[in-house]
Amino acid sequence: MKILVCGAMGFVGSHLTLALRKAGHTVKRGVRRPTEPDDVAMDFSSDTYKEVWLRRLEGVEVVINAVGVLRDIPGKTMQHIHAETPAALFSAASEANVERLIHISALGVDSGIATSYFSTKMQAERALQCLPEKLRWLCLRPSVIYGEDGTSARMFRFLARLPVHALPMGGQQRLQPVHIDDICLAATNWLADPKALSQVVAAAGADATDMRGMLDSYREQLGSGSALHITVPSLLVKMAALLGNQIPASPLCSDTLTMLNAGNTADSSGFSRLLGRKPRSYREFISQE
Repeated sequence: MKILVCGAMGFVGSHLTLALRKAGHTVKRGVRRPTEPDDVAMDFSSDTYKEVWLRRLEGVEVVINAVGVLRDIPGKTMQHIHAETPAALFSAASEANVERLIHISALGVDSGIATSYFSTKMQAERALQCLPEKLRWLCLRPSVIYGEDGTSARMFRFLARLPVHALPMGGQQRLQPVHIDDICLAATNWLADPKALSQVVAAAGADATDMRGMLDSYREQLGSGSALHITVPSLLVKMAALLGNQIPASPLCSDTLTMLNAGNTADSSGFSRLLGRKPRSYREFISQE
């Protein structure tokens, strides 16, 4: 298949590009700054109208949207990147006779939690669900994604190595990490199935845990002994989040803290069906590297 991967320079998009090429597909990378001959220049912060996408989709059979940001930054709003541009892309794909779409959303978008991240992600899902039946789509809602080269994975491995773990509110926030290899396998399997149906799938790992349990497991897999756990009081964490509101580069802000405290777990049975097996567990992510 001829596939356009939007966000191909990002963590998820780059892994999908490699996996799809390995599976024999012809993949064009959708990037802001082209460096390869077949790269397609695009900018999700401004390409919010259908017409700009139509010419980019000539001859494309599959479109994958793996573009996302954690929060607004100057010149790059989530309303544009998560909602308006994907809606324009999906509309153009339908008009250009694209056969299939894969959209990377987020676990928890349907939880009712009022954050800009979730609400803009849900707007894109609504646009996806309004497409004609002939255009089949897969919407993956991943939990925290683990990959050796991922920013969050590097951060968690670094924290796991520390002899003292300072845990926000005791580290009781629920998580169900999923491996990037499983995200890629789900996408390639769905594309390989001629009878695949349009569907929304929670992409979560085999086991749920909390932040403390995840760090303890990573530390064990790294061959280290037990760490000392220190609870960071909620008041201090909330103050840090308020400070993060004023720093666009900070991953911690009031919205991300709200989503973290709400938990991020799901039934992974639908994901297992896509994979043809159970997804990998966070207990073996590092030991199998």
